[in-house]
Amino acid sequence: MQEHNAMNSTHPPAGWRTDRILRRALIALLVLLDLGLVLALLAYLKPVIVWSLNVLSPFFVALLVAYIFNPFVTTIQRRFRLARTPAVTVGYAIILAVTLSVFAVLLPVVYVQLRTGINNLIQATPTVLGAISERLQLHVSQEDITRLQEALAGRLDLDKMVNEAGPTLKGLFREVVSTASSLTRLAVDAVKYSLGFIAFSVFVAMITFYFLVDFGRIGPITAILVPPQYRERVFGVWKEIDRALGGFLRGQLTVCVIIGTLYSIALMLLGMKHYAILIGFLAGFGNLIPYAGPILGAVPTVLWIVFGEVYSSANAKLIGISAVVLLSVAIQSLDGFLLQPRIVGKGAGLHPVLVLIALVIGSQFGLGGLILAVPCAIVARVLIRELWWRPLAERRRQQTLEADSSFQ
Repeated sequence: MQEHNAMNSTHPPAGWRTDRILRRALIALLVLLDLGLVLALLAYLKPVIVWSLNVLSPFFVALLVAYIFNPFVTTIQRRFRLARTPAVTVGYAIILAVTLSVFAVLLPVVYVQLRTGINNLIQATPTVLGAISERLQLHVSQEDITRLQEALAGRLDLDKMVNEAGPTLKGLFREVVSTASSLTRLAVDAVKYSLGFIAFSVFVAMITFYFLVDFGRIGPITAILVPPQYRERVFGVWKEIDRALGGFLRGQLTVCVIIGTLYSIALMLLGMKHYAILIGFLAGFGNLIPYAGPILGAVPTVLWIVFGEVYSSANAKLIGISAVVLLSVAIQSLDGFLLQPRIVGKGAGLHPVLVLIALVIGSQFGLGGLILAVPCAIVARVLIRELWWRPLAERRRQQTLEADSSFQ
């Protein structure tokens, strides 16, 4: 009888499931309310946040660059037993020399390939438009096609073109010339932004040097500021953040270089000698955005195969397009199954959807928001996992063990 009463006492009271559901629903509503308040506060403070992030964007970039190369400088410091400042000087000189050498080799090639591609696009316009008009039976005259080509090159008067063109192409000509004027403004803006980018890069390089010098002081200062009873927990969480953030930043840059190199080599093997480095460059660094790298690599290559002269027959074009599709699938598979797990690391990676969400949210706050979007998402993921999810999972496991032991 006593055993029977003891067994009955272990059963939960009536209505406990309803109470638990209500508590969870109330917690969910409170979380949604807090999230709404945070979003409303961000919307209210958006102008101030955008201004602050744009002003501080050089410091954010310098901090990320210093964080990426800090292990390299630390290795030099320990290997050659140097003080921090001489080690930073040596490491920084090596980094700058390699970076400037790579850009000195790649930038002229990329510039020439880009200029050649634009000129070839203008020259190929009559052939492409003629084929489209013949297929769709638009009856576009050769004279109109020539004028359209001249408009793309910026060598035609708008009034004369509109007055002499057929009614079918008047609106098209206006749009083309408007686009040409926009391209002219874009060229002027490109020069302005190029000069701004050079000044921005020099400023970032200067700040990065000082950040690298001071990186060695972060640990001792943190140990002083954090109370002794919390140091183990704080440094444990920071170790996880460092592993995830460092693995992502350094790993993604390494993966981008590998993907870009593989794309360039593969495109050269396919016969694209004039644009291989340009498209490989786009595909490699487009890989920072999930699934953007294969698209940036495949689309220009397919257009080159369709409208180029290397693949002359229809069967050859189909074979070339199939090869590009297989190439994109193979490189994406290599990235997903080998490069990302081995180089970036499973614990460092974010789900592609989370990366896109972070970029969309960060873009609302300008350049600084875009720079900090993914690193902040990685840090937030680690904090949620270490401070909330793992303790919650541990409590659930303990409750399950206690429940199982009480029924035995």
